Amino acid sequence: MSDPGITFFATAGFPVLAIGISYLAGAVRRRNAKRPVSMLRHTAFAAGLALLLLSLQWPFAVWAHELFYVHQIGILIARIVAPMLLAMARPAGLIIAGIPRRLRARLVKPGLLARPTRRGWRVLSTPALVMICYVGSLYFWEIPDMQGDALANPTIGLLMHFSLLGAGLLFWTRLFEKRPVPHGIVHAQRLMMIWLAILSQIALGAYITVKTTVLYHAYDATQRAAVISPLSDEAFGGFFIWIASGLLSLIGLICVVDLWGRHETRQDAKRTRWSSSNSAILLYPSTGQRLREMARPKNRRLAIGLTAFVLLVFTAVCGIVAGAHRINRRDNLRSYQLSRSA
Repeated sequence: MSDPGITFFATAGFPVLAIGISYLAGAVRRRNAKRPVSMLRHTAFAAGLALLLLSLQWPFAVWAHELFYVHQIGILIARIVAPMLLAMARPAGLIIAGIPRRLRARLVKPGLLARPTRRGWRVLSTPALVMICYVGSLYFWEIPDMQGDALANPTIGLLMHFSLLGAGLLFWTRLFEKRPVPHGIVHAQRLMMIWLAILSQIALGAYITVKTTVLYHAYDATQRAAVISPLSDEAFGGFFIWIASGLLSLIGLICVVDLWGRHETRQDAKRTRWSSSNSAILLYPSTGQRLREMARPKNRRLAIGLTAFVLLVFTAVCGIVAGAHRINRRDNLRSYQLSRSA
């Protein structure tokens, strides 16, 4: 979150509006070509773009400069809420269709089809790099010095906001992708990616919430003006990283499970249409007992994975609370010894 003035709107708000205009032009062209897009996708795109603009502009951008927890709400919007809505809308095709034909033919199409672009995308879109970008960007910008620099320098603030947005778009676009392997990620890996993201958010948010020392001194003056203690402000911010981010990620997990079910339904229908012989019956038995036997190993793996995730979350929270308690006890003991020596 950076300078909410005219310069910031010109460098951040104007490109967002330009993307919205290009999307509208592409939607009109698709409708004229008798290939309209559902209203649900339009609504998701409009909501994601509107929330992103609101988080960038006055008065929210001013409040984010003054209070840590408001800043975390802005990060939540840029990293999870807006990317989830935009990924659900799948707007890339409409945005490209809205670009003028001459520019699209001479610049956009050759650039997207270029070999370096395709190779770069294959590397960047691998699950490991997607997770590193998504989790690493959050932890990097939650470093107190980096967040202080983002508040003091508008350029660094813009870099912070749009790096979080880019990492979120990469993460949720890959998770909500309808294409199967090899173009998309295996659905089980998508669930694991969300679980790891939730675990990383819980670890960071729980630590910021339960600690008893102030970390983010860049908000000191404005916290006093708002009549809120620094620890309370940071605890509220940690709550948004811990609870709110986790709940939104769980919604994304439910969407991925739904995509997985739809994909398997399409695959079953395709294989049934592919062969009219009795071999299809051997692959997909029609009796309930045989179907349960085939599904039992997959359900067992899913149950073990969910149980392991719950245990990991519980262990991580207990470890963070115990570690924070030891650190606070050590700091209190040091303060007591200093007071006795004085």
